[in-house]
Amino acid sequence: MFEFIKLREEHLEKVLNWRTKEDVTRYMITDIEYDLDKQIKWFNQITNNPSEKYWIICYNSVQIGLISLNDIDYKNKHTRWGYYIGEEEYRIYGGIIPHYLYNYVFGTLCLNKINAEVLEGNENVMKLNLLHGYRKVGVFKKHIYKNDKFYDLYLLELTKEDWKKANKRYDKYEAYFEI
Repeated sequence: MFEFIKLREEHLEKVLNWRTKEDVTRYMITDIEYDLDKQIKWFNQITNNPSEKYWIICYNSVQIGLISLNDIDYKNKHTRWGYYIGEEEYRIYGGIIPHYLYNYVFGTLCLNKINAEVLEGNENVMKLNLLHGYRKVGVFKKHIYKNDKFYDLYLLELTKEDWKKANKRYDKYEAYFEI
């Protein structure tokens, strides 16, 4: 059973450990150094920002990763999102975790669109997003510089209507999101 608990200061060291693992950061847009003080500053910034929401992903009470909504625009009803599974043995669930978030965003928050960004080379996430009903809306060519190389950044969007149309079988994916 999945639940999503609000990110708290007590989680920061675990999140930092996940976030700086090579197998997690490889497809992330930003790389961070292992610095708990900077992590605490980041946490204080996002905690007081109503357009940002971060949760620890829990599966059967085990903390396995982090999921977030970013740049939430309640007026225009859209957001960006991202997630990662920090515990390798739970990565098998990476394909179903988004269903819970989509149902929360479109149902509970009543937003109309979710935007996503996928780094060049992250073929599994690109395929997963397209399977969920996303459509590609653009690409920033040679936009991200990491590991001495430029990467393209693909832009995708998923509307509430497209999610409902393409994924009726996922209505049952409801979980607790702590506010």
